[in-house]
Amino acid sequence: MEKNGYRSFAIITLSMALLLLSSCSQSQKKEVHNKTKTPREVLGFYTEQEGTFPGSQPTVNSQFASLSIIAPFWYKLDDQRSGNLLVSVTEDHKRKVIQSAHKKHVKVYMVVHNLLYENMEKGKKVASNVLDNDKNRNVFIQNIRNEMNQFNYDGINIDMENLYLTDRDSFSLLIKKLSEALHPDGKVVTVSVPANTGDSRANPWSPWFDYEKLGQFSDRLMIMTYDEHNPRTPPGSTASVNWTEATIRYALKKRVPPSKILLGIAGYGWDWDTTAKKAVYSSFAQLMDQKTKYKAKVSWDSRSQTPHFSYVDKNNHSHQAWFENSSSLRFKLNLVEKYNLRGIGIWRLGLEDPLSWKAIPEKIKVIK
Repeated sequence: MEKNGYRSFAIITLSMALLLLSSCSQSQKKEVHNKTKTPREVLGFYTEQEGTFPGSQPTVNSQFASLSIIAPFWYKLDDQRSGNLLVSVTEDHKRKVIQSAHKKHVKVYMVVHNLLYENMEKGKKVASNVLDNDKNRNVFIQNIRNEMNQFNYDGINIDMENLYLTDRDSFSLLIKKLSEALHPDGKVVTVSVPANTGDSRANPWSPWFDYEKLGQFSDRLMIMTYDEHNPRTPPGSTASVNWTEATIRYALKKRVPPSKILLGIAGYGWDWDTTAKKAVYSSFAQLMDQKTKYKAKVSWDSRSQTPHFSYVDKNNHSHQAWFENSSSLRFKLNLVEKYNLRGIGIWRLGLEDPLSWKAIPEKIKVIK
């Protein structure tokens, strides 16, 4: 009995030692794995408070360790004076946000867009006035250069959308000239482009953008891989994993180096009222409130690898909500690793599933 007792004790002790060694080994493997990962950029688009949507600053304050860059959405093309910029915040506010980010070792890119006028046609026209006129283009580039140096921006994101098809080559030329002007100052030039799969699933605005030339002239191509389904389509995923991968493959086919690609990540979703045939742009928090209010159950769509739920509202209208969360984000981050992309660009900070900030450092090594 005594020998058996000692034998049992020895076996238990040995088992515990092996378990401890195994646990240490797994921990070391994970540490080595993280160290050997290629560092990736995490760019977060930054806005002020928009109606009921919170501003982005609280997210920057809490999650800066997982952010490489913020891109404040403050500038749009001046619709009265071609080549000039309209700014939505004060100089003091700009300095405060930029200096705060730099103290956190987060870079800041200014965003210039041609959106949010009284109609979409105006946005096309305002952009065209800059793209098709040498003098206006030169004024635009000089204004950007002055602004970037004055406020110590690290780079720029050009987000001109819904252009005239005739401005396709002019837009590529603008990016070439902009890079030539800003690179001597050590600034990074990035361009946001609509998702393109090269087939019927492509965004209708996609042919307006020459991926190959833009990939050549810019430092980063921020591919807006979201809104696969939107108010103009039937309900469905914001960005299915197959569609997202097809977009990456199209960009690579157009000879955009993977080291220049930032994969767009949606922090939001759409809530379709299928009775009234309209959709509402919604934050993750808003959608979770609706889910709770109407006691809906979130389902997982294995085809798109995204979550969704349905409910009937107080007016007896049927709804379908599709969105992104930390689980769907993991599938996108797998693609970033699979294709060795530069990183991701999130639209926008403050709308996303809070658990996304756990998924990001688990899946990729963030450049700081």
